[in-house]
Amino acid sequence: MSDYRLYQEKAKAQLEEWEADLDKLRAKARQKEADDKIDLEQKIRELEEKLEKGKVRYNELKASGESAWKSLKEGMDSAWNDLSLAFNEAKSKF
Repeated sequence: MSDYRLYQEKAKAQLEEWEADLDKLRAKARQKEADDKIDLEQKIRELEEKLEKGKVRYNELKASGESAWKSLKEGMDSAWNDLSLAFNEAKSKF
């Protein structure tokens, strides 16, 4: 399997994991008291925006094709690092 395909599969799996994490945070938000709930809901909105940007990057990667994907890899890695940090922070905080 090519590096491009492996990278694409890894990105897809990570997006799916973050979607599941976001669902867990939404469930926690429904159970929180008012003040905590407001903070968590704000964080969820931020994560949703970042995740949407990550999906856009992933779709760009898929559309780029194998010959051009390396030019998108740096931006994709940066977006992934940002998402990973945001999710780790949210999971540890709530």
